[in-house]
Amino acid sequence: MNKLIVGFVPKDSREFAYVVDSKKYKGYSTIEALASYFLQDSVNFRILLLRPESLDESWEEDLKSRLISIGMKEENIVVCKFPTNGSYEGKRFITDPKIISDFIFLALKENYKEEKEVILDVSRGLNFLVLSAVEAYRRFIVAIKAKNILNRGNIPNFKYVYLTPLGEGGGLSEIRLEKIDAHFFFDYFKNYDRLPFDFETEKKEELCMKFNFIKKYITQIVNTCIYTVKRGFVLAFLTIIDWKKVEEFLKEAEDKLNFLALMDLDSELSEWEKTSEGEEIIKRKYAMNYPLGNLWIYINLLKAFLEIYYEYRDKIFIENDLKWVKIETLKDFNERIINGVFKEYGTNVILCNELEKFEFSFKRGEIRESKGGHSDILRNFNAHAGLILDFLEQDPKKGAITYKKEIHNKINSFLREWQKEIETYKS
Repeated sequence: MNKLIVGFVPKDSREFAYVVDSKKYKGYSTIEALASYFLQDSVNFRILLLRPESLDESWEEDLKSRLISIGMKEENIVVCKFPTNGSYEGKRFITDPKIISDFIFLALKENYKEEKEVILDVSRGLNFLVLSAVEAYRRFIVAIKAKNILNRGNIPNFKYVYLTPLGEGGGLSEIRLEKIDAHFFFDYFKNYDRLPFDFETEKKEELCMKFNFIKKYITQIVNTCIYTVKRGFVLAFLTIIDWKKVEEFLKEAEDKLNFLALMDLDSELSEWEKTSEGEEIIKRKYAMNYPLGNLWIYINLLKAFLEIYYEYRDKIFIENDLKWVKIETLKDFNERIINGVFKEYGTNVILCNELEKFEFSFKRGEIRESKGGHSDILRNFNAHAGLILDFLEQDPKKGAITYKKEIHNKINSFLREWQKEIETYKS
């Protein structure tokens, strides 16, 4: 089984003894013991080492040399440097903790190669770094789940290293691999209008435009997709959402939001100074108002929604400048996606009843007539899974329906009702 092992570059000066599966291994870190264990069983794995900027590069080189000496291939060892916070050996680093977590998240995202198992080792490292790594790991797990909503078999096993001292003066510990999970949340995302970055620089506006512009649209369109699925607005999902615009924004998001993975920690966004006591201070000129890791969850979720649309777009046909969808296609979406993937059972029943009424009328060559006189159109739109008769064109011969062109703007307005639900939830 292919594995990815993730852990910090440790600052240790002596060798420890470890037990893995009742077998004893020696090394200056847990990572070395795990590597020895998997190498003995000829397991195919890679190692991602996380080195805080406060730690000298020599510690990284020493660890890599030891790993290579026990049989690791150099190309299977990747090291990522990330920012830190606090004072270390005459240097003080001032960094927003959320930035630290986001760097670790991006290191995971950029170096994950569809392995079947991912193991996080936080048995060595300062407590606040451990918390940052676990926070990043949880977002990474949810992002992978979002990406694979339609292909759950592609979701790897996630584990973390649990270290238990076994005595011998603290020189012997047992390494256990424990399963870890982070539940995928399928609900509306709050703070959709909050910008991720805050910059303390003369180029603030320029940087805000460059890095912050994408977030609001991404979260809004994700919320709209969630709303259509939760309410059963399948016809709106397939014909009203501007999927071409979604494609364009996803591409732009990939380009813009990868910048942290490539950012030089010593760039103009870091400010250096020395105190009168000779202490070096490194201050980051940017902070996070909103975790970047969350945005990648939304981006992966939006990709999954786009993939769902791709599965059905060839079944949408255009006549008289309108997008038509057959009742059988809507029924398939209801069973496979709403019921099968997202488990929205109540919505499934309501939509099923509505579609059966159309199917019954069409088999008789008739269209369904509106009785009119609705006092609350929005209430009826919700009650009938977006298939309110006043808004529809019907084609019994082809067994298909579509929205009238003149009411597209009104439907788009209805699809933004999730904003009110979020505000109600907040209050």
